Amino acid sequence: MIISTVKLPEECKRLIPVKDEGITEDDIRNAEIIMLWPSQAREILPKAEKVKIIQTFSAGVDDFPFELLKKDQLLYSNAGAYSISVAEHAFALILALAKGVGVKKRVETYPLNNSTILILGAGGIGSEVAKIAKLGFNMYVIGVSRSFKGTYYDEKYSLKDLEKVIGRADVIVDTLPLNKETRGILNYSVLSKVKEKCIIVNVGRAETVIEDDIYRILKEKPGVRFGTDVFWRVNGKENFSTSKLWELENFTGTPHIAGATANERVLKNALIQACKNVYRILNEGEGENKVKIEDYI
Repeated sequence: MIISTVKLPEECKRLIPVKDEGITEDDIRNAEIIMLWPSQAREILPKAEKVKIIQTFSAGVDDFPFELLKKDQLLYSNAGAYSISVAEHAFALILALAKGVGVKKRVETYPLNNSTILILGAGGIGSEVAKIAKLGFNMYVIGVSRSFKGTYYDEKYSLKDLEKVIGRADVIVDTLPLNKETRGILNYSVLSKVKEKCIIVNVGRAETVIEDDIYRILKEKPGVRFGTDVFWRVNGKENFSTSKLWELENFTGTPHIAGATANERVLKNALIQACKNVYRILNEGEGENKVKIEDYI
């Protein structure tokens, strides 16, 4: 039995036999595959006695309660489902910072064409950012990642090489997931190596950047400009409205609207992608985006 905590598009019903309305305690207890948001897992998983597969609707799973997973249970994320929307949003932030959009005074503009962009995380989002950078602005694209998708990278490096290449970038885009390896990866030591005039944008997870350290860099290097769609979680909520970064003229942000909450079409397409992955699991025995639990705990 497959159950979903979200009402799914009709396209999903044609792919898989899923129940998404009128879910009972018995349904949860007997379900072998459960589709949900990570925030719902803590309430549902303890009741799910037979579940073998958990498919999330979210691309990120850093807030999933991994301690509730049993050894024989597999977790799949929805990585890549929001890639185009988030990549577009990344460039909205880049362009706003580069061209002084929304600033009340005249500021120096930064050229993008033929500049160098450094992309952290070369998965679905990073690949779309690389594509826009290369085809839209003829940028020289450097990728730093554990693995790479797409063909638009001029140079590829691992995460351990970040400090060696970060100083070459005119634009830096963080699309990293949050895990043990990436938490706080953009700290003061690393950020201090960026160019005096550099645009940094985060559309990954806020906690990959240390908030106090990016604040310090923006104060010390006023030519550096930072924009983010993701904010730091305080008591489970992102500090969008209370972050001290808003004090600074070289900062801009949006309230985590690049992905699932962007618009109905983006969310619908993401739900369908999650269903397609469950279809693969049922028909091929293996889906995409299997989560490596050891990356998180």
